[in-house]
Amino acid sequence: MLKKIRVGIIDDDQTAIDFLSSYIAKTDGLVKAFETIDPQKGLTKVKTGTVDLLIVDMMMANLSGIELIAQIKELQRPNRKSRLGMQVIICSGTNKYAAESYHYDVTDYMSKPVEYSRFIEAIDKAKQQWKIRHPMLIRDEQIFLVKVGHQYHQKMVRIDEIICLEADGMDCKLWFADEKLVVGKPMSYVVERLPRERFIRCHRSFVVNTDYIVDIFNKKIKMRYLAKEVLVGDRKIYEEFSLWEMSNKL
Repeated sequence: MLKKIRVGIIDDDQTAIDFLSSYIAKTDGLVKAFETIDPQKGLTKVKTGTVDLLIVDMMMANLSGIELIAQIKELQRPNRKSRLGMQVIICSGTNKYAAESYHYDVTDYMSKPVEYSRFIEAIDKAKQQWKIRHPMLIRDEQIFLVKVGHQYHQKMVRIDEIICLEADGMDCKLWFADEKLVVGKPMSYVVERLPRERFIRCHRSFVVNTDYIVDIFNKKIKMRYLAKEVLVGDRKIYEEFSLWEMSNKL
């Protein structure tokens, strides 16, 4: 699956947003693009084209569900800018508009409160739609296209071959066994598109692929194929790395 699906949430209930945000955070392949309790602000965000999947409530103050979904439909026309073609999932406390909403080609209609298993079912429906529409874009193989030098030169790299990432100002260095590539994006941007179960931040300037760790010292990590050592920050700050260490100790 293409890393990562950018999800927007529009709901005037902050509790519902918090639940959905937690589901997104623990689901591989998803990243939250935005959240808002203001439908108009949400629609403005959608217009930027940085959302692949929109989860939206039907009953919100000053804007009925049908009015909102009608505006969303306009944003789903062929001139849309989203990477995969934005899909919409309804998440509502009422089923009143369920039948009518499908006239607007929504992907799914979830009833609140939403269990995680039901959330995953809706996400799988969206992924299946993308596989049908974009068979060459949605694939099991995990790859990146990285711009190299000339603006029309892009190099394909495999995610599982990335040994570590290093922040370099507003750029990010990708370290491989036989080369390094500089991505013209911040490290935080790149990390969002990597599988979180393998790529863990251990320092403000470094994210490591745990598959390549050879030795861990107090403040340094020896990585397979790399001559340089990766720095380790305060483990109280980088708790995810500390938990990974603890869970893998004999």
